[in-house]
Amino acid sequence: MVCSLRIGIDFHGVISENPTYFRAFSAAAYERGHTIYIISGGPYSVEKNFLDLWGIKYTEIFSMLDYFARRGQVEYFANGNFMVPDCLWNEIKGIYCRDNEIDVHIDDTSQYSKNFSTPFCLYDQKEKQCVVDGNKIDFSLEPAETIKQLEKFVQDTKETIKKEKM
Repeated sequence: MVCSLRIGIDFHGVISENPTYFRAFSAAAYERGHTIYIISGGPYSVEKNFLDLWGIKYTEIFSMLDYFARRGQVEYFANGNFMVPDCLWNEIKGIYCRDNEIDVHIDDTSQYSKNFSTPFCLYDQKEKQCVVDGNKIDFSLEPAETIKQLEKFVQDTKETIKKEKM
């Protein structure tokens, strides 16, 4: 039996590139008792509107921009651009996943992976797969099958950690 998973998914470059698939993926995840955390850089309101428009289910949205804005760590420019120091920006997803006990995070930006203790699945939109600790998760399959692959990976990882602690 698989315990419920806490799945982190990046918005830009993952969900935004294939919203039809991730609508079905999120529905299948919820049917299996899992929760979805959208963890991304964009503004909360923009991401929420997109997710709601496409009918993509989620438990929570974590906006890096909004997080740093609340902390006064965003520098805004007259042209509408903004800047957060890379050392802060690149580590916050990993911190969020650790603090929220996310079981696996799916993201298309490899630079974030260096700051993760949570398993980081590097997503390749072109190949329709992500790779985590040498395991390929196939997003060309029906969403329920992809979720089963994630469940197996997380279960195997937890069993390995348990054995290492003995």
